[in-house]
Amino acid sequence: QTDTIHNMSMWNFKMYSMPRRNNGTIATSSRRQLKFKYFDLWVASLCLLVCLVLQIELLAYKFFVSDSDVEDSPVHGVQSVLRGGNDGLITAVSVDKQTQKDQQKLPQLPQHHKKHDTNKVLIPVKQPTPVNQPTPAKQSESSLSYEPTHSVRISRLKIARGKARRRLMFWRKFEAEKIVPPSPSTDLPPEIAYVTTLTKCGRKDRGSIDGAAVLLHSIRRNSHGWIPLQSQSSSSSVDFDPSMLPRYGGTGGRYRYKAYVIVDSSASPTIKSEEGDCARFMQSIGWTVLHRPPLVPLFPVPSDVSSTADSSATFDELVKAGYVGVQRPKTGDTARQPGEHLNKLPMFLYNEGCCGDTELLKLHIYGIVGHELAVHLDFDSLILRPMDDLFDVMLGKQNDDKVASSLAIAKLPHSKPVDFSRPIDAAFTRDYNSVKHPEANSPVGYQGGFFIVRPSLAVLERYRKILQRGEFTLNPRKGWGNKHGNFYGDATFQGILPYYYEDIAPPGEHNELELDRCIYNQMADNPRKSTHRFPRATPLNPNIMGYEDTNICRDGRKDCSDTDCQRMHPKDSITAHFTFCGKPWHCSPGLPGTVALETCIGLLSEWYGVRRELEDWWLLPRKETIDESIDVSFSQRSFYRDEQTISRVHIKRQGPLQPDVYKGYCDAKGNSGYLNMMGPDGLKK
Repeated sequence: QTDTIHNMSMWNFKMYSMPRRNNGTIATSSRRQLKFKYFDLWVASLCLLVCLVLQIELLAYKFFVSDSDVEDSPVHGVQSVLRGGNDGLITAVSVDKQTQKDQQKLPQLPQHHKKHDTNKVLIPVKQPTPVNQPTPAKQSESSLSYEPTHSVRISRLKIARGKARRRLMFWRKFEAEKIVPPSPSTDLPPEIAYVTTLTKCGRKDRGSIDGAAVLLHSIRRNSHGWIPLQSQSSSSSVDFDPSMLPRYGGTGGRYRYKAYVIVDSSASPTIKSEEGDCARFMQSIGWTVLHRPPLVPLFPVPSDVSSTADSSATFDELVKAGYVGVQRPKTGDTARQPGEHLNKLPMFLYNEGCCGDTELLKLHIYGIVGHELAVHLDFDSLILRPMDDLFDVMLGKQNDDKVASSLAIAKLPHSKPVDFSRPIDAAFTRDYNSVKHPEANSPVGYQGGFFIVRPSLAVLERYRKILQRGEFTLNPRKGWGNKHGNFYGDATFQGILPYYYEDIAPPGEHNELELDRCIYNQMADNPRKSTHRFPRATPLNPNIMGYEDTNICRDGRKDCSDTDCQRMHPKDSITAHFTFCGKPWHCSPGLPGTVALETCIGLLSEWYGVRRELEDWWLLPRKETIDESIDVSFSQRSFYRDEQTISRVHIKRQGPLQPDVYKGYCDAKGNSGYLNMMGPDGLKK
């Protein structure tokens, strides 16, 4: 019996689990049978559990890399690709070790800096030599892959291909909307097309949709036909607080407007789920939706998605366009380098910048034919005052050279002389903050959040040819045409624009104008480079902030004090772009501890004031008659009519955070402190 109990303790069996006789003794033979029975059952259960776990992992892996449903993948929408091997790029987190030590000394450092520090930026590094990589000549279309030695990159390639395939399937049955030109009239001024782009929609994008609504109202209140709100509400019972309204503009303008939003197929209002909510909301408040396909598909069209008898004309054009790099030169500086996969450039575009290859949808601004001018603005932009003088010059209505002094034209190393005796085809600002090595001859991209063009289908077709040729040098990263690269957004909109205007366009055909970035597209940026690894505003106390300005000007000049946008008062700017100051729907603190704080607070306060005016306008009683001789777009549709909706609008104005700045729309600083705008009655937002 002692040996039996010892054996039982070795197998961790307990006495009370064994059968007993009436006298309390253990039945030895029964115990031995149960011991082996329980042991075999335990082993079998363990094996079954292991097999079940392996099967679940296998199914999860197949689901993760499948082309049929990659939208729910945890890496969907990731903007920075894991690079290695011969890719020559690394993803660097902006908070280095030294900065982390500095922040540990400052436990109350504002959240804004932390958010800036978590942005990811691509930094070129020394290119390693390709090892065991096949040459392009030996590769076949069926065996191509993007860095196939890494399973994560393979899965991302499948995700990208799956997304491209779904986009093609959408356009197989869908036809792009045609532009309806404004009716010709000698009594009405020209109609300017204002364009923005919607590439995705999710719950975290709801704040940016508020930005689209505020942007549209800033366009409306600075265009022809707008009557100041105080005059509209003089006979209304609605009580307005003038201190909460915007300070600048709002008295109308000399040009009419029409607002367009270019929508990617993944954010189409035809989608019944939440992915279509953003476009439906924008459509309901006055934006005209334009579905637009990519100019050139990233990848070859799969054989099972070929054209059929009932395919749309848009789909047939996509099939005819081929894919990015299909016409890439075989020799020369822009040819594909040895060891570079054919999927390298498409995947680079897919993961580039904020929005990947969908950023190139902005090029469809050239297709807004029927309008004399088209203005592209990002959601986080705001029009402070009318741009009438600029429109006059671009349309050739004022061709006097003296106009240059009143237009705030940039006079920088890259600025070209402008011929005011003829119309201007494009107006833009450059993004000097994205230059890695500021020098007079360093390549500088166009800022993608503000751009004005004269629409032309011929120019749009030239951009298609650029993408088909795919002459973007990756190793080393020299960019489009082997010269327009090595800065943020160089592979998409910000890099392809200067490549076209400076290298591709026939000499003398275009007459482009670089504007002063402190007046147009004001971002409150520092003209000088700081000791921080990324652009930062001039600190009031370098010892506290942990960095300071250098004497290096980002535009390559020796003296750049004349373009110190961070000290420009909002009353002197015409349009603003909330990049460095932070997004208003994030309840940004506005760069505290720097000289840019006053400018940022002024711009943020103006944004909240425009939102307040927009909501007050929607609260006005409904007009029974519409004066279409002015503009039907100004008719008051009284979005807020339901009592419950009106009550919630007023509740969302009671945020306690600095009401003089945030106008009651913020409970606290940060994303979670923002009080979202109410959508029109009955519309989900």
